[in-house]
Amino acid sequence: MKKLILPAALITVCAVIVVIVSCEKDNMLIKDGAVRFTSEGTTATQTRVAIDPQDKSVWEKADPVGIYMVKHGTSDVLENAENMKYTASEAGASTSFAPAVQAIYYPLDETEKVDFIAYHPYRETVSGFVYPVDVSNQASQTNIDLMWAIADKQGTGYSKEDGRNNTLVDLAFDHQLAKLRMNVTKDSNVPGKIVKVSINGMNTTASFDLKGSGGFTGMGNAKSFEACTVTAGSVYEAILLPVGSLDATHTVTFTTDQNETYTWSMYKQIAELNPGKIYTYDITVAKYVIQVTGNINSWTVGAVGTGNAE
Repeated sequence: MKKLILPAALITVCAVIVVIVSCEKDNMLIKDGAVRFTSEGTTATQTRVAIDPQDKSVWEKADPVGIYMVKHGTSDVLENAENMKYTASEAGASTSFAPAVQAIYYPLDETEKVDFIAYHPYRETVSGFVYPVDVSNQASQTNIDLMWAIADKQGTGYSKEDGRNNTLVDLAFDHQLAKLRMNVTKDSNVPGKIVKVSINGMNTTASFDLKGSGGFTGMGNAKSFEACTVTAGSVYEAILLPVGSLDATHTVTFTTDQNETYTWSMYKQIAELNPGKIYTYDITVAKYVIQVTGNINSWTVGAVGTGNAE
């Protein structure tokens, strides 16, 4: 058998051709198989803790979310796409999401249908679809504002064909926690300044089922913790775990720099804390009584309440 000896120049040309073909193949995989995520659904204007000048919730640039790709109608993870980190590409009521490290690709099987489960804020330690909740530190509400979304293409599931068509997967997130906003006015008969607002009696830890069926479990660690100071002395907020029925242990304490404390018996105005609701109350701290008026909104308009607490 004769050996075929190719000139060195021809070998180089062949190598270049191989590289070119390889690159073109990779580009086709990215074009045909990558999943494109966005948040443009009907709940998009209510998705975030951050508030714009029109009092609408908005995404902040680089907000992190975790995404799972699962077999349509199940929670079986496909293509190892489990808790994949994506980040918001821009700020606003709606945004697109880009992979932080590795993109999610549709299965190669043309017939495979998939759904997507997503949550915010991202936690690297999440495993088994169990999300650990801890609201005891309110310093950064964006870091504890648990939201959840599932996208199943109106019940039909997504497929590789959607990748080829550049179909956007719309992640319409819903708040899973409740929010308390307190607009505080100090009466002239109260000396000093309000320097601390404490939430009392609330559970601070729980586990949330990201599959969407189990809700919250293991609620506990009831204790006092400081609310988030939005504007010192006047506006305070707290992200809270849902509560089916508030009782006498659920109060708010206002502390002044004169070491005086004033307590709002929150349970007298709020019967329960529901997921996705924002409870807004105007509170006047006075020497002998705290005056309260408020309303409950979806994070849109709900019941209005008034009341006093000694």
